[in-house]
Amino acid sequence: MDRGRKEGYQKSEGILRIISSPSTLPHFVVLAVLSATLYVSMRIDWFGSENQGGAIFLSLSIAYMIAALVQPSRVGRWMLTVDSGGKGILNRKYWIQGVVKVLPIFAAATGIWYASITIVGNDNLGNFKLFLAMMFVAMSLFQGITLSMGWTVYGKRIQSSSRASRSGGLSLLLRNVISLVILLPLVWWFGYGAENPSNANLSTNIAWLIFLLLIVFLGVLMERYTKNSRGKDGVDGIALDRAYFLIFITSCWHLLSSWRRAPFTASQSTPTLLIEEGVLMSISILLAVWSLSKRGQKKGWRIFQGQSAIFWGISFGFVYSGSISSLTVLSEGSLMITTAIGHAITAIVMLAISPIALSWIGEPSPLEEPKEVSDRQEQVHDANVMKIQKTADDEDIVELLD
Repeated sequence: MDRGRKEGYQKSEGILRIISSPSTLPHFVVLAVLSATLYVSMRIDWFGSENQGGAIFLSLSIAYMIAALVQPSRVGRWMLTVDSGGKGILNRKYWIQGVVKVLPIFAAATGIWYASITIVGNDNLGNFKLFLAMMFVAMSLFQGITLSMGWTVYGKRIQSSSRASRSGGLSLLLRNVISLVILLPLVWWFGYGAENPSNANLSTNIAWLIFLLLIVFLGVLMERYTKNSRGKDGVDGIALDRAYFLIFITSCWHLLSSWRRAPFTASQSTPTLLIEEGVLMSISILLAVWSLSKRGQKKGWRIFQGQSAIFWGISFGFVYSGSISSLTVLSEGSLMITTAIGHAITAIVMLAISPIALSWIGEPSPLEEPKEVSDRQEQVHDANVMKIQKTADDEDIVELLD
């Protein structure tokens, strides 16, 4: 059993090492820079980018899909990944090589963009923007499912044996207290601008008090909603408790993001929102890459393993960014309202599918405990055999001396 755990840990460590590898960092930089640039360009309609932006976002997404399919090959690795040579990223040679490695992506995206213009025509380019706007709801749903899948992968990794879930009044109180301890600093930072709450107006204080009460209510509701899933016979209830709480607190973060964008709370500047959206999207991409990599290892699908999974995640990032940008432009609304809707959908999906997500973790492997018992029995058997042999040898020696 220890050996199995060690192998599983090494696989997870390998996935985390791939995600943080400098070999694909330039592609993450491209995602962050181009997403922000295209959003601003579409908002101000810079050089007709309001109509062109949707086609560009989709072209970049398809280009990274192609990169994900090509990357497992020798040619794909040579074209797309940066070899830092163990010298890190703080050197000129690394970034020059990084620029060279993203050029094939730009070339593919340019070709796809030009083909779309030729086929669809300039007059119909707005259809791409409309398509991405319609994808916004689907991407928000997908983000909720992806985040839940990421935490179920963590639950599978930490489960060991059949243990009872910790439910009841004390556990519920402890989870609610931890949730409030985590969220209160965020409420103070985002809701009050890191200023003294006593200086805020009455409506702001009431709005955030209602939010905190909502979190407590959801904590009680979700405790009962997931109790049966976490208390099944034969499952590792402790691992399910941890996975459930991570799903719950992540959904609370999305609810907080949605709440502070609502018209009845303090408004935030667009640069701050872009940074926060970037952080949330990055977390979604990392968990998506983690889930794809684990599933790819299990099924033996090379196109979903290692750095290939990273390119799938970046492709998802471009579609998600493009959907937010397109919907904001089409509705002539603000980024705040658009993203508020998206965060609310993501949070609701995560809370709604929590029992299903916990069922994905499943039961601990039935081979683990019997294997441990078998090893102990084998050790006892070997010890008894050695003891019998030693006794027989001693009797032979006594008989020989006599």
